Amino acid sequence: MRFADKTDVLDNLVAAFAPSIFGHELIKKGILTQLFGGTKKEFPGKGATRADVNICLIGDPSTAKSQLLQQVHRIAPRSIYTSGRGSSAVGLTANVRKDVESR
Repeated sequence: MRFADKTDVLDNLVAAFAPSIFGHELIKKGILTQLFGGTKKEFPGKGATRADVNICLIGDPSTAKSQLLQQVHRIAPRSIYTSGRGSSAVGLTANVRKDVESR
């Protein structure tokens, strides 16, 4: 049987991802599926959506959020890890302005 034909592939990946962190299976599934990325979609006359998927983990202190995301940073070469301490408020907010010339 081929690996892709197995029905428990995601469960096996979850068990192998950050094995030193107990539990958090649903969060691990979300992180692992995020690593595969999304699909870029083109809309005629309207532009396109990005295929990148971002993750923001919010929760109580000492619940392994940083450790899980650091594990992703170790296995995904294009990943960028930042924490609340390493990010400025400006970098975490969106800013939309109307261009006077192009309206």
